[in-house]
Amino acid sequence: MSESQIGLEKLGRRIRRDLEMLQYPPADWVIPRQTNDGQPVLDVAVIGGGMCGLVATFALLRAGISNIRTFDSNEEGREGPWPKYARMETLRSPKTLAGPALGLPSLTFQAWYEAQWGRDAWAELGRIPTQTWMDYLIWYREVLSLKIENRTSVEQIEVADHGFNIRIKYGVIEEEIPVRKIILATGREGMAEPRIPSPLQDSFGPQCQHSSEDINFDDLHGKEVAVIGISASAIDNAATALEAGASMVHILARAPAVPRVNKMKSTVYSGFTNGFPRLSLAERMDLLSYVFKYRVAPPQNSVQRVWKHKNVKLHLDAELTEVKKEKRKLLLLTRHHRIKVDHVILGTGFKINVNAPRVLKPFYDEIKTFRDTKSLADNKTFGEFLDFPDLGSDFELQEKVLGKSPYLKNLHEFTFAATVSHGNVSGDIPAISDGADRLVKGITASIFQEDFPKHLSNLYSYEEPELRGDEIPENKRWWPEL
Repeated sequence: MSESQIGLEKLGRRIRRDLEMLQYPPADWVIPRQTNDGQPVLDVAVIGGGMCGLVATFALLRAGISNIRTFDSNEEGREGPWPKYARMETLRSPKTLAGPALGLPSLTFQAWYEAQWGRDAWAELGRIPTQTWMDYLIWYREVLSLKIENRTSVEQIEVADHGFNIRIKYGVIEEEIPVRKIILATGREGMAEPRIPSPLQDSFGPQCQHSSEDINFDDLHGKEVAVIGISASAIDNAATALEAGASMVHILARAPAVPRVNKMKSTVYSGFTNGFPRLSLAERMDLLSYVFKYRVAPPQNSVQRVWKHKNVKLHLDAELTEVKKEKRKLLLLTRHHRIKVDHVILGTGFKINVNAPRVLKPFYDEIKTFRDTKSLADNKTFGEFLDFPDLGSDFELQEKVLGKSPYLKNLHEFTFAATVSHGNVSGDIPAISDGADRLVKGITASIFQEDFPKHLSNLYSYEEPELRGDEIPENKRWWPEL
């Protein structure tokens, strides 16, 4: 066994001891439910086994909710964006963030890293390599014995008396599962669609791909490539194309200048995390709109990764006005540019759309967004933020028409789509533990309230004695009577 393996073994024992002292796992307190025909009902189904799904699963177990199942459509070790379209060399977040540790120091990335390579190696580490972060998440799942059902997709959600029936698919095997509550932990793209500039709508396909797609960069060797956008994702994709041997990469940005500041880095503190949901809707919208308009700077190391190459050209104030097909190439037109390329990569991010998740199709017309708030409906300042779902305090979807779709309260959206309602606590690393804690505390309280009559009945019938009745020899009066 190598030194790093020995270190991880020791850390694993420490974590198990820490959890034992925290009385983990606690007894499951949830009153079992059955369908009308006697089938057991799952308390919570978690859809998604990436970082958000993992931390939500662990938080549920810590809260004494163990009748759960977590599903992910990817192969084991391929969950989330990290092994797929996260093409940065290192994470954008500082290495010191606690991430999904849920308050356990021994569960942090730092503890995992130091256990294998020591404190000196930790001190020398700059930013976290992307694959190293994925390795940490794989270990996180293993050390906590979290059961994720991989290569399993949720095909359908339908309303039932007990909550929902979900249909899952594993290969050719299908199963219908009665479930009470559902957590949607499906990632940044979970309730979103690729943002495609209108001039490129007709060209979107093999020659024009979004950065979240499985792009074959080897095919771009010797070709001219255009990357649309100057976000972190756009810059990372430009770098990947250059490293694959593209003959020229054009970066087209609508902005008149390159942004230098990431305003959201100033919000990583407990006051903001806990206070944001309590702000008025106008205050939340104003804040997010300001950050969006100010634009977010791409990371320095990503920019340097691109501009160490000579065959890259930046085009500012270059909003696309028209795209023409010329033989096998695409001609991109802006007010100031005519650029002919072989391939286009959209680093334009995602646009929130509550109608994007296929499994939510039965509820498309029922989910409330901020655009359904009359006072905001025509507010052009808030732009795309109006399309975000208007979530409740437990991340639950809310009804567009009050009283028409009460079952939506049992669908919990734990993705980036929760940003306007809850802040940045359900997608990125900095406050992911705070988000999971808030989510599961809400679900815990909701389940208890729904079953309160039964809990009250259990309280009434509870009679485990503290005293046997012989502790006070002269006393004959006891309650309950002996």
